[in-house]
Amino acid sequence: MIIRLYIFWLVIISIIFSISYYKKSRETLLRVISFFVILNVISLAYILGVYGVIGFATLILLLSIYELSKIYKYKHPFLLTFIILGAYMLMLYFNSYLPYVVPLFLIIVIFTFTGKSENIKNNFYIYSFGVLVLATCAASLVSLYQLKPESILLLITLLVINDVTGYFVGRKFGKIRIFKTLSPKKSLEGYMGSMVGIVIGIIVFHSILPVLTGTSLLQNFILLIFFFIFGNAGDLLFSKIKRILEIKDFSNLLPGHGGILDRFDNVLSVSPLFLILLLYYLK
Repeated sequence: MIIRLYIFWLVIISIIFSISYYKKSRETLLRVISFFVILNVISLAYILGVYGVIGFATLILLLSIYELSKIYKYKHPFLLTFIILGAYMLMLYFNSYLPYVVPLFLIIVIFTFTGKSENIKNNFYIYSFGVLVLATCAASLVSLYQLKPESILLLITLLVINDVTGYFVGRKFGKIRIFKTLSPKKSLEGYMGSMVGIVIGIIVFHSILPVLTGTSLLQNFILLIFFFIFGNAGDLLFSKIKRILEIKDFSNLLPGHGGILDRFDNVLSVSPLFLILLLYYLK
């Protein structure tokens, strides 16, 4: 499974890299190279099993905390790290109770979209976001692997396809701007491109990567709507924070992408909801 997926992405990366090199698009080349590194890290984590996935999720969480403390210019980063990492470890140990944390995760998400700027900038929000969003999302990635190992590959692949197709279609044809203040580069055409991309991704997981074999048409439609809505909402969630803090990227750790929170924004934010979907609706 992982070998097929790796070859699939290697072909896609090679095509995009060749086109970008021919057109001398430096930004796209950097994106492709960074994604190639990410692909290898994720593949290695999957091959190593549950401990590899825990290591991957922990690394993402630690780098996310680093970015969060950096952009907030927080004076006690070690305390922040200790509390968020402690909450994350408790969630891993008591993972059967993780679904009960998801409503609190949703409350923080809604508050981020609706709250006043000064409330998003205070210390209480940093801790709340770190524990109830970042720690919950990282723990959910591990729980997804423990529930169904292939589910984490499905999650990451469909969200990356959503991003890639949305990015290129929006860049080429985007005219109708939907979120002019929150995310000015997002367009209706780009969103339509991302939906088509998810459909293609689902077809791939029925054929080349037969993970969804045996699922009904209704279940596939639910997956399509789920990843389209929440995948793009996750991107908007972190865009809202960036707009409030008046920054372009969370960091420059990943050339062409920005920071860890810029690249893994929707992967993190969708993971708790996908866990609920698999546990209670798509068994």
